[in-house]
Amino acid sequence: MIIDHGQPLPQQVVVDIRGRVARGELAPGDPLPATRLLARELGISRGSVVTAYEQLVAEGFLTATHGGTRVNPELPRPLPQRRARPAGAPADSQPTELRPGAPVTGVLTTGLWRSAWRAAAADPRPHPASGSAELRELLATHIRRTRQVDVDPERILVTAGARDGLRLALAALGGRGSASGTGTLAVEEPGYPSLTGIPRALGWRTVPVDTAAFREAPTSPALPAGAQAVLVTPNHQFPWGERMPAGQRLSLLGAARRAEAMIIEDDYDAELRSAPAPLLSLDPGERVIMLGSFAKTLSPAVGLGYLVAPAPLLERMRPLCVPVSGIVQDAMTRFLAQDGLRRHVARARRIERQRRALFTEVFPEGVPMEGGLHAVVLLAPQADEAGAVAACHRAGLGVAGMSAYWASPGAAAGPGVVLGLGARTPERLRELLIRLREALAPYGPRPRPERAARD
Repeated sequence: MIIDHGQPLPQQVVVDIRGRVARGELAPGDPLPATRLLARELGISRGSVVTAYEQLVAEGFLTATHGGTRVNPELPRPLPQRRARPAGAPADSQPTELRPGAPVTGVLTTGLWRSAWRAAAADPRPHPASGSAELRELLATHIRRTRQVDVDPERILVTAGARDGLRLALAALGGRGSASGTGTLAVEEPGYPSLTGIPRALGWRTVPVDTAAFREAPTSPALPAGAQAVLVTPNHQFPWGERMPAGQRLSLLGAARRAEAMIIEDDYDAELRSAPAPLLSLDPGERVIMLGSFAKTLSPAVGLGYLVAPAPLLERMRPLCVPVSGIVQDAMTRFLAQDGLRRHVARARRIERQRRALFTEVFPEGVPMEGGLHAVVLLAPQADEAGAVAACHRAGLGVAGMSAYWASPGAAAGPGVVLGLGARTPERLRELLIRLREALAPYGPRPRPERAARD
């Protein structure tokens, strides 16, 4: 195992051991090295190895007894390896440096989180598929404090993240006027591909919609014909990072009421910014389903989120809920109750500001945006975006092309790249940004035109 000290150390150990179990390199019942020995071999702290082992025990991959730590003997033997990925298929081996989506790391190695996790793993308990009642109470308090919305805990479902929440929402909406259980979803353009790909995978027809059309106007714009719902990110539109103005929010709510459609609001990473209250706060007619996730706030490895929905839809969703790990729920319950999340968010906000300032220092022409752990660099109007992205990948940088966030061919506002600012020390981030600047030099980084910034 090769350690990258720029990445979260416990998570690297978790991924390596999990992979060895899946490939059959570690068989059920095999012993693992003592934590001190493995830490010495890898050149990392024993605490990082302890945290990794605890997570793998909680996930069921390992068991810990007085005799040591072993691969869970009750695990099934791994299936034969699948064939290698065909050339040209989406590769998991793309560079991870500067890849969009990485959070501020460190929370999973703090004493408070480790203590919460250890206590939860020592006393595993089952919970209803809709989530622990205690956790839903604390989530309601969290939403009230951070999002200025009073929510009844009974309207909250615990999910495995935003994508799981979207799956539940679409499953509940699919039966409305559709024998197939699917329908038509208007999807904000641009948008985050990993989320907007879910409806298509479930058989929904997606129609791109430019929500800028819902600004205050003499005539009220409508949703696309036949749309049962619209998926939007009003507090941090991706990738521009803009907020939806108040008039545009009200206009969108009005359009949803007229069409008898639902609004699915992805409220991702709102805790990390001074974001306005969500659309949910403007919704007396119960037209909004709000998705929340801790993937950006804490880590995707936590695999936890929530959903807030009107009562009639919740009744359709509950039978479809897939229970989230009880240990994960109990660890988060303890973490919230001990004020650990608030402290982490305060720290993460400071780090985010520092990293954004560092990005602006290296890329003064970068697109300005209100917080967030991603950034956008536009290229010369005639630049070859695919060539620029390929050059970055050759330099070991996992940036994405701007066009990936638009469903409509040719709709992107010119060539550009999107990069992530998370999971790095300041020194390492500066080094990577300078390397990115060198890779993009032939493609002419440029400021965002005023007209594009207003659209």
